[in-house]
Amino acid sequence: MPDETSGNTPFNYQELPEQVNEHLRLTLAFLGKHGIAPNPVNFTLAYEYLLGRDPILQKAMDQILEPGPLQHDVAVELYRCFILDNDNRRIEEIRSEMRSLIMETLSGVNQASQDAEHSASTLAASSERLSQERSVEELRNIVNDVVKETHHMAQNSNTLKQMLDDTRHEIDSLRTELERTRQQATTDALTGLLNRRGFETALQIACNEASQFRQSLSLLIIDIDHFKNVNDTHGHLAGDKVLRNVGTILSANIKGKDTVGRFGGEEFAVLLPGTTLENGMHVGEILRLNIERSRLNGTEAGQIVGQVTVSIGVSEYQFGENSDNFIKRADDALYQSKRAGRNRVSCIAPPPHPDQISSS
Repeated sequence: MPDETSGNTPFNYQELPEQVNEHLRLTLAFLGKHGIAPNPVNFTLAYEYLLGRDPILQKAMDQILEPGPLQHDVAVELYRCFILDNDNRRIEEIRSEMRSLIMETLSGVNQASQDAEHSASTLAASSERLSQERSVEELRNIVNDVVKETHHMAQNSNTLKQMLDDTRHEIDSLRTELERTRQQATTDALTGLLNRRGFETALQIACNEASQFRQSLSLLIIDIDHFKNVNDTHGHLAGDKVLRNVGTILSANIKGKDTVGRFGGEEFAVLLPGTTLENGMHVGEILRLNIERSRLNGTEAGQIVGQVTVSIGVSEYQFGENSDNFIKRADDALYQSKRAGRNRVSCIAPPPHPDQISSS
């Protein structure tokens, strides 16, 4: 759990009451000036913005507010990124804890090794003494020394075993927390799909494998048509429900090594290993139809959002190309679908490979 009382974390508020009151006044005035609803997400962003503790957040907010109002989905992304996203810091903390644990374990092992060497020397000396003629009293003393040293060795062995058991348990705990942190860092909180960071990692792996094994790979970029109208007409909670519904439909219609993620806002992406451009278009059409046929109730009784449609762009990977070019072709194909009237699937074929040009 992050320490909320130390460091320059988003939750480290130590202002005096009169300072807090002034920040509250300024925050409400800021929200009113820009026509932003004072919900908890927007309020926290505005409060942090006016505190001026994070210049990157300030720059991002300035760029967003310059052309127009702060949209709900954008505010949520900013909130996740600048307020909640402590993943990298926690990973570094886990790494530091792991280093300390390893050093403590090594120290214990080294101490046990030294104790074992001492015990071995003591027992060797006792053996040497036994080889000489000794009185009954001296033999009794040797036996007592051997019993004492054996008991000492047993204690050291138990101590080392306990220490190693404790270390194993701590490592298991850290490993579990690291996996949880990793999942949080690559998972979209609203839909449960991979977020853009997680999807781009999967994309890079898939591109490398496609190049290595000379296998087809297709990419779909999917955008919900007129999503802003859903938010404006039915509210942002209904918009969130639409996003979750689309994510569920996409997940239900992929299989095997296929990967689906939320690319940001109302955009999703689907990665199809072993799939040609033609088959990618076919998958895209299936996804488009299933989403078009769905009907979604709103957040209130009797409220109907109605039909939701998507525009889709498809591209096929060219062996060895930059993943940015791969994404750009799918993105360009998406805009072809939008320009052609939306609710359709378009594709852009990859350029000829240099080997094909040279052989022609």
